[in-house]
Amino acid sequence: MKSQDSNYVGIDCGKKSLEVIRINSEGSYERQQFSTTEIGISKLIN
Repeated sequence: MKSQDSNYVGIDCGKKSLEVIRINSEGSYERQQFSTTEIGISKLIN
């Protein structure tokens, strides 16, 4: 994970991807998409 002071506001799970939305401490947000393959899940948790 990039920052310990991020809040997770949602995870949208589709058939082939996960979209994670984080709100940072300064109020900006960041969206990232991850594949639902083993490699994609590994990138999400590392």
